[in-house]
Amino acid sequence: MSHVVFRKQVSDGNYGSETAEVLLDVPGDVYDATEPVIALTLENARRLVHAELAKSQAWRVRDAVTPSEVPAGDPEELPL
Repeated sequence: MSHVVFRKQVSDGNYGSETAEVLLDVPGDVYDATEPVIALTLENARRLVHAELAKSQAWRVRDAVTPSEVPAGDPEELPL
Protein backbone atom coordinates (compact mmCIF):
# COMPACT_ATOMS: atom_id res chain seq x y z
CA MET A 1 0.00 0.00 0.00
CA SER A 2 1.26 3.46 -0.89
CA HIS A 3 0.33 6.67 0.90
CA VAL A 4 0.45 10.37 0.14
CA VAL A 5 0.74 12.89 2.97
CA PHE A 6 0.16 16.62 2.65
CA ARG A 7 0.69 18.95 5.60
CA LYS A 8 0.51 22.72 5.80
CA GLN A 9 1.31 24.96 8.76
CA VAL A 10 0.29 28.61 8.59
CA SER A 11 1.11 31.43 10.98
CA ASP A 12 -1.92 33.15 12.47
CA GLY A 13 0.06 36.40 12.77
CA ASN A 14 -0.29 36.35 16.54
CA TYR A 15 2.64 34.15 17.63
CA GLY A 16 0.67 31.00 16.84
CA SER A 17 -0.03 28.76 13.92
CA GLU A 18 -2.61 26.35 12.58
CA THR A 19 -1.78 23.06 10.97
CA ALA A 20 -3.77 20.63 8.87
CA GLU A 21 -2.54 17.29 7.61
CA VAL A 22 -4.10 14.49 5.59
CA LEU A 23 -2.84 11.02 4.70
CA LEU A 24 -4.50 9.35 1.72
CA ASP A 25 -4.01 5.84 0.42
CA VAL A 26 -2.95 5.69 -3.21
CA PRO A 27 -5.46 3.51 -5.09
CA GLY A 28 -4.16 0.19 -6.35
CA ASP A 29 -1.16 -1.94 -5.49
CA VAL A 30 2.14 -0.28 -4.64
CA TYR A 31 3.55 -1.54 -7.92
CA ASP A 32 0.60 -0.13 -9.87
CA ALA A 33 0.93 3.37 -8.43
CA THR A 34 1.92 5.40 -11.46
CA GLU A 35 3.09 8.98 -11.30
CA PRO A 36 -0.24 10.40 -12.57
CA VAL A 37 -2.18 8.45 -9.91
CA ILE A 38 0.16 9.66 -7.18
CA ALA A 39 -0.02 13.25 -8.48
CA LEU A 40 -3.84 13.15 -8.51
CA THR A 41 -3.92 11.76 -4.97
CA LEU A 42 -1.53 14.49 -3.81
CA GLU A 43 -3.68 17.14 -5.51
CA ASN A 44 -6.73 15.83 -3.62
CA ALA A 45 -4.80 15.87 -0.33
CA ARG A 46 -3.72 19.47 -0.94
CA ARG A 47 -7.30 20.50 -1.74
CA LEU A 48 -8.61 18.92 1.48
CA VAL A 49 -5.96 20.59 3.66
CA HIS A 50 -6.51 24.02 2.11
CA ALA A 51 -10.28 23.64 2.46
CA GLU A 52 -9.91 22.88 6.17
CA LEU A 53 -7.56 25.81 6.81
CA ALA A 54 -9.91 28.10 4.86
CA LYS A 55 -12.43 27.58 7.70
CA SER A 56 -10.08 29.14 10.26
CA GLN A 57 -11.23 31.97 12.50
CA ALA A 58 -7.90 33.74 11.88
CA TRP A 59 -8.11 35.90 8.76
CA ARG A 60 -4.36 35.55 8.11
CA VAL A 61 -4.68 31.77 7.94
CA ARG A 62 -7.65 32.03 5.58
CA ASP A 63 -5.77 34.58 3.46
CA ALA A 64 -2.70 32.32 3.25
CA VAL A 65 -4.65 29.45 1.72
CA THR A 66 -6.82 31.53 -0.62
CA PRO A 67 -5.47 31.47 -4.17
CA SER A 68 -4.52 34.90 -5.43
CA GLU A 69 -5.05 36.03 -8.97
CA VAL A 70 -1.84 35.83 -10.95
CA PRO A 71 -1.72 38.14 -13.93
CA ALA A 72 -1.28 36.39 -17.27
CA GLY A 73 1.69 37.19 -19.39
CA ASP A 74 5.40 36.71 -19.59
CA PRO A 75 6.85 35.78 -16.14
CA GLU A 76 9.84 37.98 -16.91
CA GLU A 77 7.57 41.03 -17.11
CA LEU A 78 5.58 40.39 -13.93
CA PRO A 79 6.10 42.76 -10.99
CA LEU A 80 8.12 41.45 -8.06
